[in-house]
Amino acid sequence: MRVSVKDQFVVLLNDMKQLHILLENLTEDEQILPILTACQQTAITIGETIENNEENVDIVEILEEYCEQVYLLVQLGVILTADISTLNELIDKAERMIRGIPNTYHAVFMPYKASMWDSLESIWLACKNDKRCECHVVPIPYFEYNAGENKWEECYDGELFDSDISVIHYERYDLKGINPDIAYIHNPYDRQNRVINVHPAFYSERIKQHVNKLVYVPYYVTQGFLSWDQLRLPVYDNIDYMIVQSEYAKSYCKDMPFYHKVLPLGSPKIDKVVRLCNERIEIPSEWEDVLGNKKTLMLNTSVNCLLHDGEVYLEKIKYICEIVTGQDKVALIWRPHPLLRATIESMRPHLLEAYNAMIAYFIQNQIGVFDNTPDISRTVAIADGYIGEESSSVLNLFAAAGKPIFVLNNHIIEEDVEENRRKVHITDMAKQPDTIWLVSNRYNSLFSLDLDKKKVRWEEKVGEQSKWGVAYSSITISDKNIYLSPYNVVNPMVYHTDSRKIDALHTDLGEENLQCRHAVAYGSRIFYLPGIGHTIIEYNASTSSFVYHSTCIRELEETMAIGEEFIKEMIIQGEKTYGYAMSGADLWISAAYTNYVLRFCMVDGTYSLHPIGERRKCYSGIAMDGRYLWLTETHSGDIVRWNPFANDIIEYSMPEEFRFWHRKAFRTLVHRSLIDMGQWLITIPGFSNSMVKLEKETGRVSMFLEDFWKESDKKQKDYNPEFHLSSEFGVKIDKDFVMVQRSYDDAAAIIDVEEETADIFYPMLSEEDFNRLIEGEDGFEKIGKHYSFFRRESRIFSFEDFINDLAQGRLQEAKKRQLQELSDLAANPNGTCGIKVHEYMMDILEQEK
Repeated sequence: MRVSVKDQFVVLLNDMKQLHILLENLTEDEQILPILTACQQTAITIGETIENNEENVDIVEILEEYCEQVYLLVQLGVILTADISTLNELIDKAERMIRGIPNTYHAVFMPYKASMWDSLESIWLACKNDKRCECHVVPIPYFEYNAGENKWEECYDGELFDSDISVIHYERYDLKGINPDIAYIHNPYDRQNRVINVHPAFYSERIKQHVNKLVYVPYYVTQGFLSWDQLRLPVYDNIDYMIVQSEYAKSYCKDMPFYHKVLPLGSPKIDKVVRLCNERIEIPSEWEDVLGNKKTLMLNTSVNCLLHDGEVYLEKIKYICEIVTGQDKVALIWRPHPLLRATIESMRPHLLEAYNAMIAYFIQNQIGVFDNTPDISRTVAIADGYIGEESSSVLNLFAAAGKPIFVLNNHIIEEDVEENRRKVHITDMAKQPDTIWLVSNRYNSLFSLDLDKKKVRWEEKVGEQSKWGVAYSSITISDKNIYLSPYNVVNPMVYHTDSRKIDALHTDLGEENLQCRHAVAYGSRIFYLPGIGHTIIEYNASTSSFVYHSTCIRELEETMAIGEEFIKEMIIQGEKTYGYAMSGADLWISAAYTNYVLRFCMVDGTYSLHPIGERRKCYSGIAMDGRYLWLTETHSGDIVRWNPFANDIIEYSMPEEFRFWHRKAFRTLVHRSLIDMGQWLITIPGFSNSMVKLEKETGRVSMFLEDFWKESDKKQKDYNPEFHLSSEFGVKIDKDFVMVQRSYDDAAAIIDVEEETADIFYPMLSEEDFNRLIEGEDGFEKIGKHYSFFRRESRIFSFEDFINDLAQGRLQEAKKRQLQELSDLAANPNGTCGIKVHEYMMDILEQEK
């Protein structure tokens, strides 16, 4: 019996006992009779309710005996104290028996899309099999936006659920009247979704009005974290509990008001995949003709990639299909995100025709199966591996299933030549008298460069973590030691050139990748500047100690001129773009989101903020020549000279022939950085077509080495000017020379600034060094403790190689390593999340009874 009903019966029985007390003081029949009649009717009502539910007939017999006693008293017309005692004894006995009836609870599951049912299913299964529970599935209606007709269209998925799920139509379910003990939902947006919106009658605030406990279960599985967007949703104002997949995911909620409601119990989506993999689900008969005996890869096309990469993303899908068509080892199961078409129609309608044409091409050429079935877990269980983007929750289902994952680079849309694998894409350089040291964003290694011979040599692997991503983006030298700035790694590293040993510098910042972009040396102190985070990390080599400077960066962020959306986008794209310039003990720091610059003293950590120019302006490149601070404006590219002593400003416009463009999704960064060359200033191009040279004395601004950059606005191999900076590297070698590298083909140039001449070469490893670099490597890794385990597509690890490795069974070792890493992804990865959630909620309800 439901606790609420039992409680109601107990209240009614106690009310009857209160009426008994009145009877003792009444003598007239006209007063006694209505009270006895009311008591009798209450007993009949309780008894009939219990009898109709076929529960505990002994209680019904007690209540019938009570009614007979009341009838006798009515006939006699006299009530004695002994009679009242008899009635009370019967009521007490009935109450004890009612309290002894096992508790039952009413749970309702309210999904909106059938394709997302797996986010609730395992909880439902546990609930359905619990005799204490009355369990119902009530799919709720929702609206999809039709951009073509500029209207919202109502949808209902109730008929799409499997036949073994007894679905109740929402119009036949009286939420208010039933007042469920628990309601489970998986839509957190209420009115905040631009593509799909649940019916307003089923917003979380409306449901909560009529349920005891409202539980939100996310319909996604992440790599362990919760994003900024996921922490600011309407559902959090109304829920009693939220299920997240791990303690790590819960940690992202620590500053949120709903933190105490978060239960780190895992994900029902993982439960579903584990169950189906264990059952060895069969391939649907209609798929067999297309897939045959080939290995299968699920191609996941996501909303995120479509929104950010647009046409390039569709080109990538076409490229993948062409590769699959040219071999007979692997077939695709193409499964677009359930909201992809609605998103295209609503937010990218100009891509709809190309998207439809791509689907037609895929089906007509029998490249694989186009999967629009509602249950993705079955597809995960059938497929032998995953290809798609890194941030999709689907990737993590494959991780839980122990199936190899290949993350696509959407900008690789043509085959590359073998020698390009050996090119070193430089991110920073540090110079010693006898050696020039390099780091790259393609290999977690330290390299040296012979400038005279234009030869790059591989020296050492830096560490085990993040071998093939941006591990250490910057280097600096102090006392013959090379300090590497940690990006997709947990700790900074130091390379001792004398002993040729590498040591980790262990911070106490936990297990997060530090994502510091620059390293700056000042005496024995090393300062690691943030790329994404909020902290300047100071390491003192003399004392082997760390100091963390956060307040100054957070105050700089508070001066943001262009709104949180811009910051969010820059974080999505990789970083906030800080620049720095040294002047004595002062470190001047610019940020591409504000017109303020930060002066930070490297001696004592004191700082000050200085506004420069108009509020709407922002600065990326920065240089300090002792008298003036020079800055490049983020959006226009104009160079600004600021006198910190007189606080006056002079602006220098770009040459007429200079051109720049906007990165997709509204990011602009005209110049990547600014270099002071004494008589001149030199810019390193961002989303622009050339370097620029400013003569300080005359103020003359001119194009610089324009011919070297002339291909910067053309797509080449994995380079796309709308998404990639024209250059990611440019440094001063000495007072006369700078070295730069262009992104589209990795050509480097040593430039004589005065003569305006360039010695061009390709930084490239020898075959021997390259083979040493990749020896024993398969490309599979985790770039952080709480990331998934996968191989990323690159010049080194191609899609064709992945197909061959899968077909030839060469990925078994990688699969073992992947399963070993699973514990960081989610709690209860053995498929018991649903059971644990149900048990937890039952305990809560039992405690409240």
